[in-house]
Amino acid sequence: MSASPLAQPALHTRAEHLGPERRRPLILDVAFELFLEHGYKGTSMDAIALAAGVSKPVVYACFPSKAELFGALLDREEQRMLTHFGSALAGSAGLEDPEATLSAGFTSMLRAVIDTPDIYRIALLGGEDSGPVIDARVRRGREQRIAAIAAVARSWLEGRIPSSRLETTAQFVGQMLLSVGEAGMRTMLASPDQWTPETLGRALGRFTAGGCSELVRR
Repeated sequence: MSASPLAQPALHTRAEHLGPERRRPLILDVAFELFLEHGYKGTSMDAIALAAGVSKPVVYACFPSKAELFGALLDREEQRMLTHFGSALAGSAGLEDPEATLSAGFTSMLRAVIDTPDIYRIALLGGEDSGPVIDARVRRGREQRIAAIAAVARSWLEGRIPSSRLETTAQFVGQMLLSVGEAGMRTMLASPDQWTPETLGRALGRFTAGGCSELVRR
């Protein structure tokens, strides 16, 4: 019984000796669970340090503020969502079957939201004293998602429309699909008992498929 109290400081010391680059993913994993349970405002850096088994200076060495930490976490989750969405779009039939393509992409996006709803609730629905750092991260993440979706749209449209309007059309498709996807994300967060990612994803796919096909026929 006496060995247990002695073991904890030893583990604590080894944890502190990890460099910031190796420590950051571990801090993010711990903070992720706390943010999900308590929200942004209800999670302190003290609580994150305690749950991670390190001192608060160790946390601050990795992330200079709670907003920076949450922004990094948001970046990670958004990248996961974008990877799923982009993979679903890129790995499908494209404009050969636009409804199936878009339904798969939206469904994948919405599944990521359901997996981590509180992260997206703070990012999309606002509130809870998130501040300008997180707002800037959200805007930057949105721009990255538009660019990624536009790149996939460009591959769909190439050879189907005049090259003179390929870039502007691809950018328009990226913005349109992301805006519809964000509306779906807000709907899923606000009414999770009325939709599943599959049912809402199919509805969004049907809604946008006609518009994408029309762009090719112009």
